[in-house]
Amino acid sequence: MNTIDKVVFSKYPIDHYGEIWEKLTIINFDKKTVLPKDVLCFLQKGTIRKSFTECIEDDGISIDFYFEGDIFTTKYEADNPFNYEPISTGILGYVEMTVVKQLFLESKLCSTTQRVFLEERLREKTIREMQLLRSTPKEMYLHLLKSKPHFIQNVPLKYLASYIGITPQALSRIRKHIN
Repeated sequence: MNTIDKVVFSKYPIDHYGEIWEKLTIINFDKKTVLPKDVLCFLQKGTIRKSFTECIEDDGISIDFYFEGDIFTTKYEADNPFNYEPISTGILGYVEMTVVKQLFLESKLCSTTQRVFLEERLREKTIREMQLLRSTPKEMYLHLLKSKPHFIQNVPLKYLASYIGITPQALSRIRKHIN
């Protein structure tokens, strides 16, 4: 049976001997894998794209990307148009949200971890929203180059362009001007 490397998630205050680790189901995924629904995911290796799919474009709009060491939830409902898709191969551990909710009720450490996680995600989303409102696409790309080079290295350009809010051709022109 596969196990998750807990050290990969050391940026979160998670007890390495806590119950959550025993409840994880481990999967090896590729680009064709459909991720499980309504789960808390521990991404040990690989890249996952979160996109908004209720749009005309075939690939949707890139909302976020998850990389090695990220923890995130997948939520699939009729009124929730988000899609989670692997854009590389990797390893993912997951646990059903019903189990997670019970652990939050029973453990102070789980509650603390949840609070830290939510505060960090809110901070990241607020910064991204301000960038979308105030920055040009070129400034956003330069910011990614400087502060998130793993985006540039691991995300296909068409998804990166969507994340910035431009066409792949416009991103190509920006990259050409920078180089």
